[in-house]
Amino acid sequence: MECFICGQEMSCSIEMYHYKECGLDNVYLVNVEVCRCPGCNEKVVSIPALPALNTAIGEDLLQKESRLNGKEIRFLRKNMGMKSVDLQRYLGVDNATISRWESGKQKISLPNDRLLRVVYAHMKGIPTDRITSLVRDGFVQIKPKEMVSRLYRIDINSICPLYQLPALQ
Repeated sequence: MECFICGQEMSCSIEMYHYKECGLDNVYLVNVEVCRCPGCNEKVVSIPALPALNTAIGEDLLQKESRLNGKEIRFLRKNMGMKSVDLQRYLGVDNATISRWESGKQKISLPNDRLLRVVYAHMKGIPTDRITSLVRDGFVQIKPKEMVSRLYRIDINSICPLYQLPALQ
C-alpha cells in the first residue's frame, strides 16, 4: 500500500489495535491490519465491518453488570444513530440530563439505565426473546455502584469471518 501523505510504500502487519475511535477507552481489536509509513509515520488501520463491530460492542454493553458510564451512554446513542434530543424523547428526560450523563457530571439512574438498554436492543433489532431475557434475567444483575470497566478484546475474525487475516501470534 502506498502512503497517502508522502507516497512511500507502507509496511503492513497484523496486530492488536486500541480502538479509541469508538469513544470507549477499553476496546482492543485483535487481528487487525495496520500499515505504517517509514517516511512520515502515517498509520492506516483497516477495520472491516464497522457496523457489525459496533453492534457487537453495544450488545456486550447490554450485559454490563453495573450502570452504564457516560462514554458507554454516548457510544450506545451514537451507535443507534441518534442525536441527544432524539434519545431525550425516547427516555422522557431533558436534553441537559443526557449531556450530564454523557459528560460524567451525573450518573444515570437505574430505571433510565434499564430503559436505555431496552431502547438500544429494540433499535438494533435484537430479537424479542433476547430482550425479554435481558429484562427478566439481566437487569437483576445490574449493580447500582460503578464497577471497574473490563477490557474488551474483540477478534475481528469473529465479527467478519470473510476478513480472515492470519491470526495474531
